[in-house]
Amino acid sequence: MRIDHDIPRRRRSTTVPGNRYGLCDGKPAYARETPQGSWLVKTHDPNHHLADLDGWRTLGADWPTLADARTATGLF
Repeated sequence: MRIDHDIPRRRRSTTVPGNRYGLCDGKPAYARETPQGSWLVKTHDPNHHLADLDGWRTLGADWPTLADARTATGLF
């Protein structure tokens, strides 16, 4: 078995994306910062026809700030 120590290794990011939990229309919801720096908001609504198999559905993405995401979705 040959071990090649010259292979470049992927560096891990030193920044940890943020998460904010709350409610949206009375349902559990969260906002998550993506690796690109924008914000994604999901709500847990398992009976909604657009919900994923785990019951979470995306309300929107690509907001530049958490404040913009909260304003657009009503997350509090």
